[in-house]
Amino acid sequence: MNKEFDEEKTRRLFERGVKNVSESDVEDVLRREEELRKKGHVLGDMQEQAKLLFQMIKDWKSGEYKDVPWKVIAAIVFAIVYFLFPADVIPDFIPGIGWIDDVFVFSLVLKSFSSQIEAYRDWKSRSLSNKK
Repeated sequence: MNKEFDEEKTRRLFERGVKNVSESDVEDVLRREEELRKKGHVLGDMQEQAKLLFQMIKDWKSGEYKDVPWKVIAAIVFAIVYFLFPADVIPDFIPGIGWIDDVFVFSLVLKSFSSQIEAYRDWKSRSLSNKK
């Protein structure tokens, strides 16, 4: 990996950040949907997964989907906040490497909570099928 990127520092920041996420952070992220949509291309292959995670937060907040631990919601919220905040471990304005840490944080969420994300994907698929 790039010598400018400190994976361990980012991982520690992620772990601390997840512990500090609150309900008001969830509401803040939900208000920033358009901003996330505009920057989502930076996530490359993870863009569709980011959309799914955002929808998971929306469904959790609305009460439609509650079968998920708070830690998962907090991790997703932290990843989105981190992604939207330009001054993080590697400031986003640095050409070529500014998004490495943001993508790393999203990948941490996807890897750490893959079973919960897949359970949500299955639930969402069934839910949409039942509405037809």
